[in-house]
Amino acid sequence: MRKFKKVCSCSIACLLAYTAISYGGAPEHLSAVKNDSFLKYELVHPLHRVEGVSKDLSCTMDFDEATRTVQAATFVAEVMSFDSGNSSRDSHAMEVLDAITYPEVSFTSKKIVESGQNLDVEGDLTFHGQTKPIDFPATWASSGGKISVDGKADVSLTAFGIERPSLLLIPVEDTLHIAFTMVFSEPTQGSH
Repeated sequence: MRKFKKVCSCSIACLLAYTAISYGGAPEHLSAVKNDSFLKYELVHPLHRVEGVSKDLSCTMDFDEATRTVQAATFVAEVMSFDSGNSSRDSHAMEVLDAITYPEVSFTSKKIVESGQNLDVEGDLTFHGQTKPIDFPATWASSGGKISVDGKADVSLTAFGIERPSLLLIPVEDTLHIAFTMVFSEPTQGSH
């Protein structure tokens, strides 16, 4: 009987190892499709709203094809790559953000909780030379051989040591609204 249990245990271990090899086990490390992905900010002032967009960013995602789950994500964007449609305003924004000293904004996830295609993302945002924890909701969807991840987050400018820009002596709201869409090519079967 003891020998039978040992054979069964060994057989189960081999079956699990074979399953992990055959169906993945390790998540795919995907890089975002540059022209389809973007990071956007919005600042609100009593007189108007300002939006800036960057498509010049590097974003990665670890995606487990076997379980169809997002495991981890990162992004890095050059602060100077954001375009609000007004070069004078963008130049002033670069001064306010000390873009020469702090040229990048980046995020690295620490925990992603998935419920269907809804994600609760926690991680570290590095902005204006400071790194702070942040959490935000996101969603992912798969269509036409692409995986898209969309999310929104609110960030306090003053919490990151940024002086709020003013117009007519009235500063913008402290909240910087961030939105993003990251698009990835679906992993191909057997690419592990």
